[in-house]
Amino acid sequence: MFKSTAIATAVVLSCTGGMASAAEIPIYDNDFDKHFKAAKPGDVFKIYPGLYKLNKTAHLEASGTKDNPIIIRPADESGKVIIEASTKVAFSITGAYWTVEGMNVYGACSNHGRCEHVIHISGNADKTVIRNNTFVDFNSAIKGNGRIINGRQFFPDHVLIENNRIYNNTPRNTSAPVTPVDVVGGRYWTVRGNFIADFAKAKGNKVSYAAFLKGNSDNGLFERNLVICEWRHTGGTRVGLSLGGGGTSNPDYCQGRSCKIEHYKGTIRSNVIMNCPKDVGIYLNYAANTNITNNTILNTTGVDVRFNGSFATMANNVIEGRILARDDGRFREINNLVEKNLRSLFPNLSQYDLTPSNPQELGKAAFGFEGVDYCTGKEQEDWKGAMVPPAQCKISDQLADIEADSGQ
Repeated sequence: MFKSTAIATAVVLSCTGGMASAAEIPIYDNDFDKHFKAAKPGDVFKIYPGLYKLNKTAHLEASGTKDNPIIIRPADESGKVIIEASTKVAFSITGAYWTVEGMNVYGACSNHGRCEHVIHISGNADKTVIRNNTFVDFNSAIKGNGRIINGRQFFPDHVLIENNRIYNNTPRNTSAPVTPVDVVGGRYWTVRGNFIADFAKAKGNKVSYAAFLKGNSDNGLFERNLVICEWRHTGGTRVGLSLGGGGTSNPDYCQGRSCKIEHYKGTIRSNVIMNCPKDVGIYLNYAANTNITNNTILNTTGVDVRFNGSFATMANNVIEGRILARDDGRFREINNLVEKNLRSLFPNLSQYDLTPSNPQELGKAAFGFEGVDYCTGKEQEDWKGAMVPPAQCKISDQLADIEADSGQ
């Protein structure tokens, strides 16, 4: 492991309200748990470039505040922080106001049943931010759920999962759930700008999801994510984004101990979802009052709205496949482009080039629906699909950057 020759120092920062002084805390060793257990509001843990081995869970139990979050980040940009984790959970967050950013965490488990989660967010871990990380070779890299303390349920709310790269080099040889972002319960989760790909499950029912919010959660947002179910390997049944997932059977896992609805008032907006040939790009399971707007869904079977608790308003989407109401699910469709085959509109799709052959086919969007451009994040109401033509970014360039950065 690379170690700086500089003397480790803590730079004391001022805090308000008579609290203990926050600090910039350099980390050079593998014992993350020791450092994080002593965290205080406002602390900034700076991990120096190098290769770290994590064989026990690091517990993030302290709580920051709105003005003084606790931050874990690289010490500088001169080199990578690479963590090889061989434990079931790498980081367990139960305190509020933690930010984890800039980490490269790789699963190092020959037994795929062991490397479950990079980040487990549970209980009182409100306002957690997971941003600009790379997580590779885990079953469910980011896991969120509640805790029961003295008979009371506590769920993490207002969590942000943003600009992460999450994928697996091979199908996961496990029957455990395989869902890179797996959230049960909680309110106001935002999953934005992430790359999620290659999340196959090789055992059990062989059904996996890119991401879901379920367990009577509410007000979740999936926005501007790139989901490629089959990127560098194939196999299994891979579903894109979901509100409801495969459902929740134990009421203790559901917010308010009610699982009648899996998600309420969710929004799925301006995502690009591709290459899920055996199943749908979006799946709603007991998902009430859902808005699905300005998504581009290609080479999947389309969208399923399932069970009588599900209702979706779908506007300005581009969908190759179909929209299907199953088992009494219901939807309202407004100005979507839905066709069984869109290869003539996207002739270079196999090269991950989403330039339309005729941009006018994506024009004349329905007004009154809050769309954003996948590339820029700017609001837009003029176009169908995720990308405003002429697109200000290229999926192929994004993938080339990920490929170039994928080596440890």
